[in-house]
Amino acid sequence: MTWRDDYASRLASAEEAVSIVKSGDRVVIPLTEQPMTLVAALIARSPELSDVTISISAPGFDVGALLDAGFHVEVENFIGPFARAYENEGIAPYLPLGFSLTFKTNDERPDNAKPIDTVLVTTAPPDENGMVGFGPHSWFKRSYARRAHKVIAEVNPSMIRTFGDCFLPVSSFDKMVKIEPPETTRETLIEMVSGLEDEKRIALEQIIQQVNPNRLAPMASRFSVLDVQRLKTVLGLDDPPPAAVAIAENVKKLIKHGSTIQIGVGTPATYLPKLGVFDDKLDLGLHSELTVPGIAQLVDSGVINGSRKTIHKNKAVAVAWSGSDDRDLAVIDGNPTFELYEPDYLLDPWLIAQNHQQVGLNNALSVDLVGQINSESVFGGQMYNGIGGQPETHMGALYSRGGRAITLLYSTAADGAISRIVARFAEGEIVTIPRFWADTIVTEYGIAELAGRNHRERAEALIAIAHPDFRAELRADATKWIPE
Repeated sequence: MTWRDDYASRLASAEEAVSIVKSGDRVVIPLTEQPMTLVAALIARSPELSDVTISISAPGFDVGALLDAGFHVEVENFIGPFARAYENEGIAPYLPLGFSLTFKTNDERPDNAKPIDTVLVTTAPPDENGMVGFGPHSWFKRSYARRAHKVIAEVNPSMIRTFGDCFLPVSSFDKMVKIEPPETTRETLIEMVSGLEDEKRIALEQIIQQVNPNRLAPMASRFSVLDVQRLKTVLGLDDPPPAAVAIAENVKKLIKHGSTIQIGVGTPATYLPKLGVFDDKLDLGLHSELTVPGIAQLVDSGVINGSRKTIHKNKAVAVAWSGSDDRDLAVIDGNPTFELYEPDYLLDPWLIAQNHQQVGLNNALSVDLVGQINSESVFGGQMYNGIGGQPETHMGALYSRGGRAITLLYSTAADGAISRIVARFAEGEIVTIPRFWADTIVTEYGIAELAGRNHRERAEALIAIAHPDFRAELRADATKWIPE
């Protein structure tokens, strides 16, 4: 039997495919590009099922639909806007696992591990050799599929061609459901936003005119609840605010020729390529969790060439090409310079640390005066997002010879009403990076070097880069609790 025969034998309708889910199963839906045809079929089947847990990463839809269907829900790694409220209410608890440790219990302590009964993933169609890729947003779809008892794939022919260690044979899948995404036009999307209030409608219409409509199609049903400004940032369409411009100028001083870089999702890091931070650097490398708009274009122009990298030399490597804009994806499609790997391999801090001059560039929500970094919570411990790959990429950069772990944040929040540099965290605030791994903090007001400094010196350095309106208050607080 050829792989084509094998593939044909595994094809099924969505309803047939989810019939292999049984009561008591733990169903995993890995990060991004979620298989919504399969999710809808599973929800429709929910009256037949009991005690099913759905573990989902960075949900791209309101998980209330799963809860209403009677499923237990837990959120893994990254929360996002569609699960935030449920986690903070205790309805959908958060599973705080670093990428590189996701499968430690399954692989090393199976008696204590949560089962991986069924995995729902999106894939590309099989290639000419019968190998199935997971598209540009691979993340740990392959990692879960390799370990699951049952694997159901939603096969999407529109996915771009990728390279790296990111394929499985057709035989790895129990059921495969072919979908034919409808060709989405700008006219269709504009019609979908026509009923929204004027300000949001006009903003979305402007976005629709600038972006490939097929890229917007998966989020079209959520236009009414999407944060338009955040959407523009993710798509690389907004203009960086003045504070981001100042931060970029500070970061530019810290990047050496030959460095290997990683850039985290979110602001202000997402603006760095657009603001020319890397344009005059030589022989940069890329070893990252994901990308931000403009990174693939830097590879295409030769600014990032990987020639001085220690591992994966001459290659740009990541676990997903999420964060790319349309021009980036056009560069990546079918380009063997770009390779994807499983996060439990690529984001192992000890692997990252092998790179020459690895530089981690991640964002924070707040930093306290001894250097504790919070990237996950607001208002005294309410979860906002999750750890993502920040701890691992931060540590890998810090332990790299010649490396640097840089944390970026605006000096204020809430239109200047709140300082992001605080004397001490509120009760319940979550520490993402402990103070003994803090390295370099950058705001629009300067650079604070924390490595090798005591608490008093750290406080002074951080106060110097806080917003001027809050420095006196921070200095007064520092004298109360940091000894002279």
